Amino acid sequence: MGRACSDAACRPGAAPWVRWARRLWGSAVVWSWVMNGLRLTAGVVVLPLLVSRLPTPDFHTYFVFLSLSSLVPILDLGFSTSIGRAVSYAMGGARELRPQGYVPEPGAAGPNRELLWRLLHTTRALYRLLTLAALVFLGALGTWAVSRAVVQTSQPAVTWLAWGLTLLSILWEIYTGWWNVFLRGMDRVLSSTRQITLAQVIKILLSCGLLLAGGGLLSVPLAGLVGSLVQRALARREVLATLGPEPGAADPVTVRRLIATLWPNSWRVGLQLFSFYLAGQANTLICLPALGLEASGRYGFTLQLLTICSGMAQVWTSVKWPYLGQLRIRQDLEGMRRVVWPRIWLQYLTYAGLAAAVMVVVPWLLERWHPDKQLLPMPWLGLLALHGFLEMNYIFWGTLISTENRTPFTWPIIASNLLSFALVLALLRFSSLGLGALVLAPLVVHGAYNHWKWPREGARSLGTTYWRFLMGGPRSGQVTR
Repeated sequence: MGRACSDAACRPGAAPWVRWARRLWGSAVVWSWVMNGLRLTAGVVVLPLLVSRLPTPDFHTYFVFLSLSSLVPILDLGFSTSIGRAVSYAMGGARELRPQGYVPEPGAAGPNRELLWRLLHTTRALYRLLTLAALVFLGALGTWAVSRAVVQTSQPAVTWLAWGLTLLSILWEIYTGWWNVFLRGMDRVLSSTRQITLAQVIKILLSCGLLLAGGGLLSVPLAGLVGSLVQRALARREVLATLGPEPGAADPVTVRRLIATLWPNSWRVGLQLFSFYLAGQANTLICLPALGLEASGRYGFTLQLLTICSGMAQVWTSVKWPYLGQLRIRQDLEGMRRVVWPRIWLQYLTYAGLAAAVMVVVPWLLERWHPDKQLLPMPWLGLLALHGFLEMNYIFWGTLISTENRTPFTWPIIASNLLSFALVLALLRFSSLGLGALVLAPLVVHGAYNHWKWPREGARSLGTTYWRFLMGGPRSGQVTR
Protein backbone atom coordinates (compact mmCIF):
# COMPACT_ATOMS: atom_id res chain seq x y z
CA MET A 1 0.00 0.00 0.00
CA GLY A 2 1.27 3.45 -0.80
CA ARG A 3 2.25 5.87 1.93
CA ALA A 4 0.36 9.09 2.43
CA CYS A 5 2.26 12.14 1.31
CA SER A 6 1.65 14.88 3.87
CA ASP A 7 4.66 17.17 3.68
CA ALA A 8 4.80 20.47 1.89
CA ALA A 9 6.35 19.00 -1.24
CA CYS A 10 3.19 16.96 -1.92
CA ARG A 11 0.65 19.69 -1.30
CA PRO A 12 -1.24 21.14 -4.28
CA GLY A 13 0.76 24.36 -4.05
CA ALA A 14 4.09 22.62 -4.59
CA ALA A 15 5.78 22.84 -7.98
CA PRO A 16 4.73 20.03 -10.39
CA TRP A 17 8.27 18.69 -10.67
CA VAL A 18 8.48 18.51 -6.86
CA ARG A 19 5.23 16.55 -6.64
CA TRP A 20 6.41 14.17 -9.38
CA ALA A 21 9.77 13.71 -7.66
CA ARG A 22 8.01 12.88 -4.41
CA ARG A 23 5.73 10.39 -6.17
CA LEU A 24 8.70 8.68 -7.81
CA TRP A 25 10.60 8.59 -4.51
CA GLY A 26 7.63 6.94 -2.81
CA SER A 27 6.91 4.41 -5.59
CA ALA A 28 7.82 0.78 -4.91
CA VAL A 29 7.58 0.13 -8.66
CA VAL A 30 10.21 2.78 -9.46
CA TRP A 31 12.52 1.51 -6.71
CA SER A 32 12.13 -2.04 -8.03
CA TRP A 33 13.17 -0.85 -11.48
CA VAL A 34 16.17 0.92 -9.95
CA MET A 35 17.06 -2.30 -8.12
CA ASN A 36 16.91 -4.31 -11.36
CA GLY A 37 18.91 -1.62 -13.11
CA LEU A 38 21.63 -1.84 -10.47
CA ARG A 39 21.87 -5.59 -11.02
CA LEU A 40 22.57 -4.88 -14.67
CA THR A 41 25.01 -2.15 -13.69
CA ALA A 42 26.93 -4.65 -11.60
CA GLY A 43 27.55 -6.70 -14.72
CA VAL A 44 28.46 -3.66 -16.82
CA VAL A 45 30.78 -2.04 -14.26
CA VAL A 46 32.20 -4.82 -12.08
CA LEU A 47 32.75 -7.43 -14.79
CA PRO A 48 35.15 -5.29 -16.88
CA LEU A 49 37.17 -4.58 -13.71
CA LEU A 50 37.33 -8.30 -12.98
CA VAL A 51 38.56 -8.88 -16.53
CA SER A 52 41.29 -6.26 -16.25
CA ARG A 53 42.34 -6.76 -12.62
CA LEU A 54 42.33 -10.55 -12.21
CA PRO A 55 44.79 -12.97 -13.84
CA THR A 56 43.04 -15.45 -16.13
CA PRO A 57 43.06 -18.40 -13.65
CA ASP A 58 41.71 -16.11 -10.89
CA PHE A 59 39.02 -14.81 -13.25
CA HIS A 60 37.87 -18.36 -14.03
CA THR A 61 37.87 -19.19 -10.31
CA TYR A 62 35.62 -16.20 -9.66
CA PHE A 63 32.95 -17.85 -11.79
CA VAL A 64 33.26 -21.00 -9.68
CA PHE A 65 32.41 -18.82 -6.67
CA LEU A 66 29.56 -17.22 -8.63
CA SER A 67 28.03 -20.54 -9.62
CA LEU A 68 28.07 -21.66 -5.97
CA SER A 69 26.43 -18.39 -4.87
CA SER A 70 23.65 -18.90 -7.41
CA LEU A 71 22.47 -21.92 -5.40
CA VAL A 72 21.20 -19.69 -2.56
CA PRO A 73 17.55 -19.50 -3.80
CA ILE A 74 17.47 -23.29 -4.14
CA LEU A 75 18.96 -23.87 -0.68
CA ASP A 76 16.07 -21.79 0.70
CA LEU A 77 13.86 -24.83 -0.15
CA GLY A 78 10.91 -22.58 -0.95
CA PHE A 79 10.42 -21.46 2.66
CA SER A 80 10.72 -17.74 1.88
CA THR A 81 7.61 -17.95 -0.32
CA SER A 82 5.59 -19.75 2.36
CA ILE A 83 6.80 -17.40 5.10
CA GLY A 84 5.98 -14.30 3.08
CA ARG A 85 2.46 -15.62 2.44
CA ALA A 86 1.98 -16.59 6.11
CA VAL A 87 3.11 -13.13 7.25
CA SER A 88 0.66 -11.48 4.83
CA TYR A 89 -2.12 -13.70 6.23
CA ALA A 90 -1.21 -12.65 9.78
CA MET A 91 -1.18 -9.01 8.70
CA GLY A 92 -4.68 -9.58 7.31
CA GLY A 93 -5.89 -10.86 10.69
CA ALA A 94 -5.57 -14.64 10.27
CA ARG A 95 -6.02 -16.54 13.54
CA GLU A 96 -4.51 -19.83 12.32
CA LEU A 97 -2.42 -21.23 9.50
CA ARG A 98 -2.96 -24.47 7.63
CA PRO A 99 -0.57 -26.67 5.63
CA GLN A 100 -2.95 -26.40 2.65
CA GLY A 101 -5.63 -23.78 2.12
CA TYR A 102 -6.58 -21.05 4.56
CA VAL A 103 -9.28 -20.00 7.02
CA PRO A 104 -11.05 -16.84 5.77
CA GLU A 105 -11.39 -13.97 8.23
CA PRO A 106 -13.92 -11.64 6.57
CA GLY A 107 -14.33 -9.46 9.66
CA ALA A 108 -10.66 -9.13 10.59
CA ALA A 109 -9.86 -5.57 11.66
CA GLY A 110 -6.07 -5.62 11.83
CA PRO A 111 -2.87 -7.62 12.14
CA ASN A 112 -2.61 -10.66 14.43
CA ARG A 113 0.55 -9.59 16.25
CA GLU A 114 0.74 -12.72 18.36
CA LEU A 115 0.83 -14.88 15.22
CA LEU A 116 3.38 -12.54 13.66
CA TRP A 117 5.70 -12.98 16.64
CA ARG A 118 5.27 -16.76 16.50
CA LEU A 119 6.18 -16.65 12.82
CA LEU A 120 9.24 -14.55 13.56
CA HIS A 121 10.54 -17.00 16.17
CA THR A 122 9.80 -19.91 13.85
CA THR A 123 11.54 -18.26 10.90
CA ARG A 124 14.64 -17.52 12.96
CA ALA A 125 14.87 -21.13 14.16
CA LEU A 126 14.19 -22.50 10.68
CA TYR A 127 16.90 -20.46 8.98
CA ARG A 128 19.42 -21.50 11.59
CA LEU A 129 18.82 -25.08 10.48
CA LEU A 130 18.95 -24.13 6.79
CA THR A 131 22.24 -22.30 7.37
CA LEU A 132 23.79 -25.33 9.06
CA ALA A 133 22.62 -27.56 6.19
CA ALA A 134 24.07 -25.09 3.65
CA LEU A 135 27.36 -25.04 5.57
CA VAL A 136 27.68 -28.81 5.27
CA PHE A 137 26.57 -28.99 1.62
CA LEU A 138 28.34 -25.93 0.20
CA GLY A 139 31.35 -26.38 2.46
CA ALA A 140 31.98 -29.80 0.97
CA LEU A 141 30.97 -29.03 -2.63
CA GLY A 142 32.69 -25.65 -2.78
CA THR A 143 35.90 -26.79 -1.14
CA TRP A 144 36.12 -29.68 -3.60
CA ALA A 145 35.47 -27.37 -6.59
CA VAL A 146 37.97 -24.75 -5.43
CA SER A 147 40.63 -27.36 -4.66
CA ARG A 148 40.64 -28.39 -8.33
CA ALA A 149 41.50 -24.85 -9.45
CA VAL A 150 43.44 -23.31 -6.58
CA VAL A 151 46.90 -24.48 -7.65
CA GLN A 152 46.51 -22.61 -10.93
CA THR A 153 45.61 -19.26 -9.33
CA SER A 154 48.17 -16.53 -8.79
CA GLN A 155 48.03 -16.71 -4.96
CA PRO A 156 46.58 -20.00 -3.67
CA ALA A 157 46.43 -18.78 -0.06
CA VAL A 158 44.41 -15.72 -1.10
CA THR A 159 42.14 -17.95 -3.19
CA TRP A 160 41.36 -20.12 -0.16
CA LEU A 161 40.71 -16.99 1.90
CA ALA A 162 38.41 -15.68 -0.86
CA TRP A 163 36.50 -18.97 -0.83
CA GLY A 164 36.15 -18.71 2.95
CA LEU A 165 34.75 -15.18 2.59
CA THR A 166 32.41 -16.32 -0.21
CA LEU A 167 31.10 -19.18 1.93
CA LEU A 168 30.65 -16.83 4.89
CA SER A 169 28.79 -14.34 2.68
CA ILE A 170 26.48 -17.07 1.34
CA LEU A 171 25.74 -18.41 4.83
CA TRP A 172 25.12 -14.93 6.18
CA GLU A 173 22.73 -14.19 3.31
CA ILE A 174 20.76 -17.36 4.07
CA TYR A 175 20.77 -16.78 7.83
CA THR A 176 19.71 -13.11 7.77
CA GLY A 177 18.00 -12.61 4.41
CA TRP A 178 14.69 -13.71 5.92
CA TRP A 179 14.39 -10.36 7.72
CA ASN A 180 13.78 -8.69 4.39
CA VAL A 181 11.32 -11.44 3.39
CA PHE A 182 9.46 -10.84 6.65
CA LEU A 183 9.46 -7.08 6.09
CA ARG A 184 8.08 -7.48 2.57
CA GLY A 185 5.39 -9.87 3.81
CA MET A 186 4.28 -7.14 6.24
CA ASP A 187 3.52 -5.03 3.14
CA ARG A 188 6.54 -2.80 3.69
CA VAL A 189 7.49 -3.33 0.07
CA LEU A 190 8.88 0.17 -0.43
CA SER A 191 11.21 -0.08 2.57
CA SER A 192 12.27 -3.58 1.55
CA THR A 193 13.13 -2.51 -1.98
CA ARG A 194 15.01 0.58 -0.83
CA GLN A 195 17.12 -1.51 1.53
CA ILE A 196 17.98 -4.05 -1.17
CA THR A 197 18.88 -1.16 -3.48
CA LEU A 198 21.16 0.39 -0.86
CA ALA A 199 22.86 -2.96 -0.28
CA GLN A 200 23.37 -3.34 -4.03
CA VAL A 201 24.90 0.15 -4.29
CA ILE A 202 27.28 -0.67 -1.42
CA LYS A 203 28.25 -3.95 -3.05
CA ILE A 204 28.96 -2.33 -6.45
CA LEU A 205 30.95 0.62 -5.06
CA LEU A 206 32.93 -1.45 -2.59
CA SER A 207 33.66 -4.16 -5.18
CA CYS A 208 35.00 -1.55 -7.60
CA GLY A 209 37.04 0.17 -4.90
CA LEU A 210 38.60 -3.05 -3.65
CA LEU A 211 39.37 -4.27 -7.18
CA LEU A 212 41.06 -0.97 -8.02
CA ALA A 213 43.00 -1.18 -4.74
CA GLY A 214 44.29 -4.66 -5.60
CA GLY A 215 41.84 -6.75 -3.54
CA GLY A 216 41.64 -9.40 -6.25
CA LEU A 217 39.38 -12.37 -5.52
CA LEU A 218 38.63 -11.02 -2.04
CA SER A 219 36.86 -7.93 -3.43
CA VAL A 220 33.41 -9.16 -4.47
CA PRO A 221 32.69 -11.55 -1.54
CA LEU A 222 33.85 -8.94 0.99
CA ALA A 223 31.66 -6.28 -0.63
CA GLY A 224 28.69 -8.65 -0.67
CA LEU A 225 29.15 -9.42 3.02
CA VAL A 226 29.19 -5.73 3.95
CA GLY A 227 26.07 -5.07 1.86
CA SER A 228 24.26 -7.97 3.54
CA LEU A 229 25.22 -6.67 7.00
CA VAL A 230 23.73 -3.25 6.25
CA GLN A 231 20.58 -4.72 4.72
CA ARG A 232 20.01 -7.07 7.66
CA ALA A 233 20.46 -4.28 10.23
CA LEU A 234 17.94 -2.02 8.50
CA ALA A 235 15.34 -4.75 7.90
CA ARG A 236 15.61 -6.14 11.45
CA ARG A 237 15.17 -2.70 13.00
CA GLU A 238 12.06 -1.92 10.95
CA VAL A 239 10.46 -5.35 11.47
CA LEU A 240 10.86 -5.16 15.26
CA ALA A 241 9.63 -1.56 15.34
CA THR A 242 6.53 -2.52 13.33
CA LEU A 243 5.75 -5.60 15.44
CA GLY A 244 5.80 -3.76 18.74
CA PRO A 245 6.37 -5.37 22.16
CA GLU A 246 6.94 -9.12 22.22
CA PRO A 247 4.00 -10.94 23.90
CA GLY A 248 6.10 -13.78 25.33
CA ALA A 249 9.05 -16.12 24.89
CA ALA A 250 9.23 -18.58 22.01
CA ASP A 251 7.73 -22.01 22.60
CA PRO A 252 9.82 -24.79 20.96
CA VAL A 253 6.74 -26.95 20.43
CA THR A 254 4.94 -24.10 18.64
CA VAL A 255 8.01 -23.48 16.50
CA ARG A 256 8.14 -27.13 15.40
CA ARG A 257 4.42 -27.14 14.62
CA LEU A 258 4.67 -23.99 12.53
CA ILE A 259 7.61 -25.40 10.56
CA ALA A 260 5.51 -28.51 9.88
CA THR A 261 2.66 -26.26 8.73
CA LEU A 262 4.91 -24.33 6.33
CA TRP A 263 6.68 -27.38 4.91
CA PRO A 264 4.03 -28.95 2.57
CA ASN A 265 3.85 -25.97 0.20
CA SER A 266 7.49 -24.97 0.71
CA TRP A 267 9.00 -28.15 -0.70
CA ARG A 268 6.67 -27.97 -3.68
CA VAL A 269 7.78 -24.42 -4.49
CA GLY A 270 11.41 -25.37 -3.91
CA LEU A 271 11.16 -28.33 -6.27
CA GLN A 272 9.46 -26.16 -8.88
CA LEU A 273 12.24 -23.53 -8.67
CA PHE A 274 14.82 -26.29 -8.98
CA SER A 275 13.14 -27.55 -12.16
CA PHE A 276 13.23 -24.03 -13.64
CA TYR A 277 16.90 -23.76 -12.67
CA LEU A 278 17.74 -27.08 -14.31
CA ALA A 279 15.70 -26.35 -17.44
CA GLY A 280 17.30 -22.94 -17.95
CA GLN A 281 20.85 -24.07 -17.25
CA ALA A 282 20.45 -27.27 -19.28
CA ASN A 283 19.08 -25.52 -22.35
CA THR A 284 21.98 -23.09 -22.31
CA LEU A 285 24.60 -25.76 -21.73
CA ILE A 286 23.43 -28.16 -24.44
CA CYS A 287 23.43 -25.36 -27.00
CA LEU A 288 27.22 -25.10 -26.87
CA PRO A 289 28.24 -28.66 -27.79
CA ALA A 290 25.31 -29.19 -30.14
CA LEU A 291 25.38 -25.91 -32.06
CA GLY A 292 28.67 -24.24 -31.24
CA LEU A 293 29.88 -21.25 -29.21
CA GLU A 294 28.36 -18.57 -31.48
CA ALA A 295 24.88 -20.13 -31.39
CA SER A 296 25.12 -20.53 -27.62
CA GLY A 297 26.00 -16.86 -27.28
CA ARG A 298 23.11 -15.73 -29.51
CA TYR A 299 20.57 -17.81 -27.62
CA GLY A 300 21.89 -16.85 -24.17
CA PHE A 301 22.08 -13.14 -25.07
CA THR A 302 18.53 -13.09 -26.45
CA LEU A 303 17.13 -15.01 -23.50
CA GLN A 304 18.87 -12.66 -21.07
CA LEU A 305 17.31 -9.58 -22.70
CA LEU A 306 13.81 -11.05 -22.72
CA THR A 307 14.21 -12.18 -19.11
CA ILE A 308 15.03 -8.57 -18.23
CA CYS A 309 11.87 -7.45 -20.06
CA SER A 310 9.80 -9.93 -18.07
CA GLY A 311 11.42 -8.94 -14.77
CA MET A 312 10.82 -5.24 -15.36
CA ALA A 313 7.18 -5.85 -16.34
CA GLN A 314 6.42 -8.09 -13.35
CA VAL A 315 7.36 -5.30 -10.96
CA TRP A 316 3.85 -3.84 -11.43
CA THR A 317 2.29 -6.88 -9.78
CA SER A 318 5.07 -8.21 -7.55
CA VAL A 319 4.94 -5.17 -5.24
CA LYS A 320 1.30 -5.99 -4.43
CA TRP A 321 1.59 -9.65 -3.41
CA PRO A 322 1.74 -8.95 0.35
CA TYR A 323 -1.36 -6.76 0.16
CA LEU A 324 -3.18 -9.31 -1.99
CA GLY A 325 -2.44 -11.93 0.68
CA GLN A 326 -4.20 -9.72 3.24
CA LEU A 327 -7.21 -9.28 0.96
CA ARG A 328 -7.35 -13.02 0.33
CA ILE A 329 -7.51 -13.88 4.04
CA ARG A 330 -10.32 -11.32 4.40
CA GLN A 331 -12.11 -12.90 1.41
CA ASP A 332 -12.26 -9.49 -0.27
CA LEU A 333 -12.41 -10.69 -3.90
CA GLU A 334 -13.70 -7.36 -5.17
CA GLY A 335 -10.75 -5.59 -3.56
CA MET A 336 -8.37 -8.10 -5.14
CA ARG A 337 -9.89 -7.52 -8.57
CA ARG A 338 -9.53 -3.74 -8.14
CA VAL A 339 -5.83 -4.16 -7.33
CA VAL A 340 -5.04 -6.74 -10.01
CA TRP A 341 -6.89 -5.38 -13.07
CA PRO A 342 -4.91 -2.16 -13.78
CA ARG A 343 -1.62 -3.75 -12.80
CA ILE A 344 -1.96 -6.83 -14.98
CA TRP A 345 -2.61 -4.54 -17.95
CA LEU A 346 0.42 -2.42 -17.03
CA GLN A 347 2.46 -5.62 -16.84
CA TYR A 348 1.26 -6.76 -20.26
CA LEU A 349 1.89 -3.39 -21.90
CA THR A 350 5.31 -2.93 -20.30
CA TYR A 351 6.46 -6.34 -21.50
CA ALA A 352 5.06 -5.72 -24.99
CA GLY A 353 6.86 -2.38 -25.27
CA LEU A 354 10.19 -3.69 -23.97
CA ALA A 355 10.04 -6.87 -26.07
CA ALA A 356 9.23 -4.81 -29.18
CA ALA A 357 12.31 -2.69 -28.46
CA VAL A 358 14.43 -5.86 -28.15
CA MET A 359 13.14 -7.16 -31.50
CA VAL A 360 13.42 -3.87 -33.41
CA VAL A 361 15.90 -1.53 -31.74
CA VAL A 362 18.53 -3.92 -30.34
CA PRO A 363 19.33 -5.64 -33.68
CA TRP A 364 19.73 -2.20 -35.28
CA LEU A 365 22.07 -1.03 -32.49
CA LEU A 366 24.11 -4.24 -32.69
CA GLU A 367 24.45 -3.94 -36.45
CA ARG A 368 25.59 -0.35 -36.08
CA TRP A 369 27.96 -0.66 -33.10
CA HIS A 370 28.74 -4.37 -32.57
CA PRO A 371 28.23 -6.27 -35.84
CA ASP A 372 30.05 -9.29 -34.38
CA LYS A 373 27.18 -9.84 -31.89
CA GLN A 374 23.66 -10.91 -32.86
CA LEU A 375 20.31 -11.94 -31.43
CA LEU A 376 18.26 -14.90 -32.64
CA PRO A 377 16.95 -14.44 -36.17
CA MET A 378 13.29 -13.84 -36.93
CA PRO A 379 10.89 -15.60 -36.52
CA TRP A 380 12.59 -17.39 -33.62
CA LEU A 381 13.13 -14.11 -31.84
CA GLY A 382 9.41 -13.32 -32.07
CA LEU A 383 8.40 -16.78 -30.87
CA LEU A 384 10.80 -16.60 -27.92
CA ALA A 385 9.30 -13.21 -27.00
CA LEU A 386 5.80 -14.74 -27.24
CA HIS A 387 6.79 -17.61 -24.97
CA GLY A 388 8.26 -15.09 -22.51
CA PHE A 389 4.93 -13.27 -22.40
CA LEU A 390 2.88 -16.45 -21.96
CA GLU A 391 5.26 -17.77 -19.29
CA MET A 392 5.11 -14.47 -17.40
CA ASN A 393 1.31 -14.62 -17.61
CA TYR A 394 0.86 -18.14 -16.23
CA ILE A 395 3.43 -17.48 -13.49
CA PHE A 396 1.42 -14.44 -12.40
CA TRP A 397 -1.87 -16.32 -12.27
CA GLY A 398 -0.22 -19.30 -10.60
CA THR A 399 1.17 -16.98 -7.93
CA LEU A 400 -2.33 -15.55 -7.47
CA ILE A 401 -3.63 -19.10 -6.92
CA SER A 402 -0.89 -19.61 -4.32
CA THR A 403 -2.41 -16.79 -2.23
CA GLU A 404 -4.98 -19.48 -1.36
CA ASN A 405 -2.05 -21.46 0.13
CA ARG A 406 -2.23 -24.18 -2.51
CA THR A 407 0.05 -25.01 -5.43
CA PRO A 408 -1.82 -27.25 -7.92
CA PHE A 409 0.57 -26.14 -10.67
CA THR A 410 3.72 -27.67 -9.15
CA TRP A 411 3.74 -31.08 -10.83
CA PRO A 412 2.42 -29.90 -14.22
CA ILE A 413 5.17 -27.26 -14.39
CA ILE A 414 7.90 -29.68 -13.29
CA ALA A 415 6.71 -32.29 -15.80
CA SER A 416 6.54 -29.64 -18.55
CA ASN A 417 10.09 -28.44 -17.83
CA LEU A 418 11.45 -31.98 -18.03
CA LEU A 419 9.43 -32.79 -21.15
CA SER A 420 10.56 -29.55 -22.77
CA PHE A 421 14.20 -30.44 -22.14
CA ALA A 422 13.67 -33.91 -23.64
CA LEU A 423 11.97 -32.40 -26.70
CA VAL A 424 14.88 -29.98 -27.20
CA LEU A 425 17.28 -32.92 -27.26
CA ALA A 426 15.08 -34.82 -29.72
CA LEU A 427 14.68 -31.86 -32.08
CA LEU A 428 18.39 -31.11 -32.05
CA ARG A 429 19.12 -34.75 -32.83
CA PHE A 430 16.46 -35.54 -35.42
CA SER A 431 15.55 -32.21 -37.05
CA SER A 432 17.26 -29.31 -38.79
CA LEU A 433 15.66 -26.62 -36.60
CA GLY A 434 18.95 -25.72 -34.93
CA LEU A 435 18.45 -22.85 -32.50
CA GLY A 436 14.73 -22.98 -33.21
CA ALA A 437 14.53 -26.21 -31.19
CA LEU A 438 15.32 -24.29 -28.00
CA VAL A 439 12.51 -21.85 -28.80
CA LEU A 440 9.86 -24.19 -30.16
CA ALA A 441 10.07 -26.95 -27.53
CA PRO A 442 9.06 -24.91 -24.44
CA LEU A 443 6.44 -22.98 -26.40
CA VAL A 444 4.74 -26.19 -27.57
CA VAL A 445 5.03 -28.11 -24.29
CA HIS A 446 3.89 -25.33 -21.97
CA GLY A 447 1.30 -24.20 -24.52
CA ALA A 448 -0.36 -27.60 -24.30
CA TYR A 449 -1.39 -26.96 -20.70
CA ASN A 450 0.28 -24.31 -18.53
CA HIS A 451 -0.19 -21.29 -20.80
CA TRP A 452 -3.99 -21.57 -20.70
CA LYS A 453 -4.74 -23.62 -17.58
CA TRP A 454 -3.39 -21.36 -14.85
CA PRO A 455 -4.71 -18.02 -16.20
CA ARG A 456 -8.16 -19.62 -16.28
CA GLU A 457 -7.86 -21.08 -12.78
CA GLY A 458 -6.33 -17.89 -11.40
CA ALA A 459 -9.22 -15.80 -12.69
CA ARG A 460 -11.66 -18.26 -11.10
CA SER A 461 -9.93 -17.69 -7.76
CA LEU A 462 -11.02 -14.05 -8.15
CA GLY A 463 -14.62 -15.13 -8.73
CA THR A 464 -14.60 -14.36 -12.48
CA THR A 465 -13.28 -15.66 -15.80
CA TYR A 466 -10.06 -14.67 -17.55
CA TRP A 467 -11.44 -12.84 -20.59
CA ARG A 468 -14.41 -11.39 -18.74
CA PHE A 469 -12.04 -9.96 -16.16
CA LEU A 470 -9.54 -8.56 -18.67
CA MET A 471 -12.15 -6.95 -20.92
CA GLY A 472 -14.80 -6.10 -18.34
CA GLY A 473 -12.66 -4.66 -15.60
CA PRO A 474 -12.67 -5.24 -11.83
CA ARG A 475 -16.47 -5.00 -11.64
CA SER A 476 -17.01 -7.75 -14.21
CA GLY A 477 -19.70 -10.32 -13.34
CA GLN A 478 -18.76 -13.10 -10.98
CA VAL A 479 -18.99 -16.80 -11.74
CA THR A 480 -19.81 -19.73 -9.49
CA ARG A 481 -16.69 -21.64 -8.50
